[in-house]
Amino acid sequence: MFEKTLIPVAYGERPEELRKVGRFLRGLGSRSICLYHVNEPASLFRGADLSWLTRLAEVLRETGLAVEVKRGSGHIASAIAEAALLEGADSIYMKTKRRWHIETMLLGSVSRDLLRLADVPVFVQKVRPRLPGDGVGPRREGLKILYATDLDEASVRLLPYVMKFQGSWCHILHARGRMADPTTERRRRKAVDEELHAIAEDLRPSFERVTSEQRIGNPAAQVLHVSEQIGADVVVLGRKSPAFPSAPLGDTAERIVTESGASIFLMPQPGRFHAS
Repeated sequence: MFEKTLIPVAYGERPEELRKVGRFLRGLGSRSICLYHVNEPASLFRGADLSWLTRLAEVLRETGLAVEVKRGSGHIASAIAEAALLEGADSIYMKTKRRWHIETMLLGSVSRDLLRLADVPVFVQKVRPRLPGDGVGPRREGLKILYATDLDEASVRLLPYVMKFQGSWCHILHARGRMADPTTERRRRKAVDEELHAIAEDLRPSFERVTSEQRIGNPAAQVLHVSEQIGADVVVLGRKSPAFPSAPLGDTAERIVTESGASIFLMPQPGRFHAS
């Protein structure tokens, strides 16, 4: 599930930070890492000494991970998405703060494109989670996970990934519109409560605390509000709508990805293959 993780890296990556990432991913079950460097035609570092890339691989190997190094070129997000498929990666791990060369300094567009194009789950680290390492900050077991679910087939596929995060608290949230009449609303609320209870029971072995709630209102607004309210470290959600090169993520997912202060783990819709 997280057995092989692809990590895009750029010139200037700090080895000590990557070491923390390696430890964190090992805790999620990763055993193999593909370090992937995209060298665009206009890059100032094209053809430069890549000993820094070898050093990063050595640092990750010190954490007990098997590491291979791959290079590509072209549009950054497209190249990463394609490499994840070709290398058989189970997921992609990426930070929001990264210094590409000057033409692509604004990673916001790169991360959004990757979340839109990738055919494997993407974990985007923002300010949180606070990664374990050097005795600073809480361990992975202290993570707070917000699992946003539509109670559909895509959400069911997310469950095994949520279990892998483990942590101290998983809060399950279902946001929806209000039913047309009070009787239908009561029935829907009861049915949703039962589904959320069943999901909570599945997750209890993986977390110290599991809670759930349903809210009426705009799904993106509710997810962002609850995430901030509970201080979530990671928001886990699925992407339902097909993504084409010119299409957005979908209003709900894109707003959450853009505005959330927590890290994002996004599961793509199955059966799509953009890379060629």
